[in-house]
Amino acid sequence: MYDITKINNDLKNALSSRRYEHSINVANCAKKLAKHYNIDEEKAYIAGMVHDIAKEFNIDENKKWIEKYNLSNELLEPEFEKIVHANIGAVVIKELYNLDDDICNAVLYHTVGNISMSLLDKIIYVADKIARDPNPTVDTATKLAYEDIDKAMIFLLKTQQEKLLKNGKNMDNNSIELLNYLKNKYN
Repeated sequence: MYDITKINNDLKNALSSRRYEHSINVANCAKKLAKHYNIDEEKAYIAGMVHDIAKEFNIDENKKWIEKYNLSNELLEPEFEKIVHANIGAVVIKELYNLDDDICNAVLYHTVGNISMSLLDKIIYVADKIARDPNPTVDTATKLAYEDIDKAMIFLLKTQQEKLLKNGKNMDNNSIELLNYLKNKYN
């Protein structure tokens, strides 16, 4: 159904070797989580592969895609520098590969989340954070991911919020809303 070979070759050419390796690690992690939660493993793998397709775009490439798809110019502001690739990546993969909305949404939500996230969206969000070198945060999040994906999300969102606050930054409103939504589910 999906041309994984073409996507893989495109990613090898478009991304730095470090980013490409990360994308494959996320894809493999997402596939394992999808199997654990009994959802489409191929979709999870593809979403993991392409989640950072726009991560290394320069400002001109970002502007081009924002204009072409009438995305918010606010995405070009410095505070969105680390998350703009999610919005742009979602439209890029739709145009280049005609990937379905499930995969596009998983790419769109993999940085800040959204209260309407599907299980696939959550898997990509979590896989992006745990497909990394082991450390206490990754280890805890990985353990939680296989117990309850929502609890892994809460842990990762809280960790992100604490990190941002230490650096004098605020968490994205969508992330705060998602964290509060998930915490309320368990209270």
